[in-house]
Amino acid sequence: MGRPTGLGSRDAIAWINENEDVEDTLGTSDGIAHEWIDYAYMVDEAQSHYDEFAPEDPPAFIGWGTADTEALASNVAEDETVYVSASYSDNLLAPENGYNFFTNLDYTSQARAHLKWISENDPDSTAALIHNPTPFGTTIVEGANAYGQSLEGVEMVDNITLELAASDASNQVTRAENNGVDYLIHQNTGAPMQVLLDSIDSAGADITVMGLTWTVDEGKALDSPELFDGVRYVNSNKSFGEVESEEPAGWQIIEESIEREGRDIEDPTVANINYVRGVVHALLIYEAMSAADDPSSGAAVRDAIFGLDNFDARGLLLEPVNFQEGDRRPTMTGRTYEVQDGEMVPDQDIELPRREAWIPPFEF
Repeated sequence: MGRPTGLGSRDAIAWINENEDVEDTLGTSDGIAHEWIDYAYMVDEAQSHYDEFAPEDPPAFIGWGTADTEALASNVAEDETVYVSASYSDNLLAPENGYNFFTNLDYTSQARAHLKWISENDPDSTAALIHNPTPFGTTIVEGANAYGQSLEGVEMVDNITLELAASDASNQVTRAENNGVDYLIHQNTGAPMQVLLDSIDSAGADITVMGLTWTVDEGKALDSPELFDGVRYVNSNKSFGEVESEEPAGWQIIEESIEREGRDIEDPTVANINYVRGVVHALLIYEAMSAADDPSSGAAVRDAIFGLDNFDARGLLLEPVNFQEGDRRPTMTGRTYEVQDGEMVPDQDIELPRREAWIPPFEF
């Protein structure tokens, strides 16, 4: 799932260089330079590559995972370099991490959105969190459990761990069944999601899985439509299908980029919700650089992000977002989806309260 997000950002920057008046807005005729590096989830590799580029004083990075983004947060703050990441960890909202930005509902609030949906649509249900033991997996645990316990109609039971490299989840499914779990809220990636759904299917368990950002996309759903049928999902940028049918301004970037790169617009392994989010990340950087007093300065780009008025990534986001000093949460709204016949069908937009206690230092 990392590849389509990275491709979305890279393709969008190439499109911007070809189609926007970059010389006028950014003061350069050379376009935006965008290096592409795969560090394979290795934090030390991410640190090493960051150290290679830091002396060049770039205004911004587009990053990836939670462990590495959190590990680099102090570096980017000290270096005054904006870091837009595909990690939506609420730990990145801490005051000391003031150069970190993202465009989605944070992971913990994604779990909260699922829990609120349960409370409103299927009360008197039992829910549990299932996650891997990495920083990415555990980031949701304390906050989601506390919120679930506060809701009427939801009973929270103990958390379940499922490794990133798991090949079987039968023990986890048995444990969930023994605890009377109706809904498993899954913070993981696509491979363990497939393993979990396989094990639920094999056991004949009546459990609905509610996935967070990296567990579901159109490609996974179409690959195994029967397994994914009924799986729920939540996100704050639109799905590929929604963007294609609505054709907002951002669709031009996507359509022309896929054609330019010789990709297949019908191939859901690339043309999916994660590609859209990559375009969103690139547009946030570009629009902030364009509005900055000095687009080569990370501090100026950061100030410009706070000055963006109703950023909607040219219609690719569910709703316009505004970042505030002291509260860099872009949104408190997530759209829920249900997988039906291999398609991600929009269901309901869930709006959460903007509680100060939900940003560090936490007071769950």
